[in-house]
Amino acid sequence: MVRDKILILDDEQIVIDAITKHLSKYDYSIYSGMNGKEGLELYHKVNPILIILDLRMPVMDGVEFLRKIKLTPADPCSVIVLTGHGSDDDMERCFELGISAFLRKPFNIYELLGMVTHSIALKKVELDLKAELIQRAKMEEELRSYRDHLEELVETRTAELQKEIVERTNAEKLAMRSLKDKEVLLREIHHRVKNNLQIVSSLLELQTKYIKDPETLEMFKDSQNRLKTMALLHEKLYQSDNMADIDFAKYLTNLLDHLYRSYCVDTSRIFMNTDIENATIGLDTAVPCGLIINELVSNSLKHAFKGGQRGRLSVSLHKFDDGRFKLTVSDTGIGLPEGIDLKNSKTLGLRLVNALTVEQLEGTLEFNSNNGASFWIVFKELKYGKRGTND
Repeated sequence: MVRDKILILDDEQIVIDAITKHLSKYDYSIYSGMNGKEGLELYHKVNPILIILDLRMPVMDGVEFLRKIKLTPADPCSVIVLTGHGSDDDMERCFELGISAFLRKPFNIYELLGMVTHSIALKKVELDLKAELIQRAKMEEELRSYRDHLEELVETRTAELQKEIVERTNAEKLAMRSLKDKEVLLREIHHRVKNNLQIVSSLLELQTKYIKDPETLEMFKDSQNRLKTMALLHEKLYQSDNMADIDFAKYLTNLLDHLYRSYCVDTSRIFMNTDIENATIGLDTAVPCGLIINELVSNSLKHAFKGGQRGRLSVSLHKFDDGRFKLTVSDTGIGLPEGIDLKNSKTLGLRLVNALTVEQLEGTLEFNSNNGASFWIVFKELKYGKRGTND
């Protein structure tokens, strides 16, 4: 630990010894001189925190000493003047030169000790405050430097972000333009597919005028309905705002209306009951599902109601919470032949229903023939890349 240094300047050795004796009880380093010239050398050599100064000294007196050291409030040193000859003018001049206390001889040693303790403590507070102010100024300068650097970084990053925003905006515009072009192209593709399917259907219609065999005529009519089923899907996609999904409820309504007209069904004799939940379905699922409904409804309209029999045909579609769909097609007609096997059915329509359900929709198919014919199909919507490696 560094001791506080005290410099005593007095031309009387007895005074120096008396002060030194009492100060030695404390943890100070004591230096002394008998004139201002010696004191000036010691002052620059030891850098004391306190000087006890006599005014009347040979060679160089105390006032001249004070002028030489040029005290300022910022100096790390205090001065106590101790004199027996000083006048009020001397006291005023000393305070003007920066001393902290003035004590006349003869003096009370304990009064001097109190001044010493007070002056050193006050100077330490001043030094600590000065150091704190210097440290604070240094920190403020570092903060200013950091703030300037941060502002520079912010400006640089802001410029980069603005550039990125412009580039991203331009890229998004290009992407939107490209997407719109592709959407227009996709709509055109769906429109042309629908037209081509209708052309094929019309060609089949023309061909039927030359067919006399009822069974062959029925096969042509079934093919026309299958084509119409797919053409309706492409028409709905062409008209839809969303090119990926179809409003399946509206599609089924149109499909069932077409089938009733195609088979010239008397709606007062065969009543249609539909319970179709609003749902959008992608094209991958809608095509096989639409073909299944076409086959089952067509089969009911052709075979379920013989000899003018009255009845009801029901179609329902509902979606479960887990995302699965349940399609039900039933009628109150004569029912299915006993022991029928859909996989090996003689009719193409029922074999097609089984194949589309199991292989295309990856669903399950159940049926019975109690009080007519009923089919239940449970399936999930297909997504691209989910149906197998060959898709």
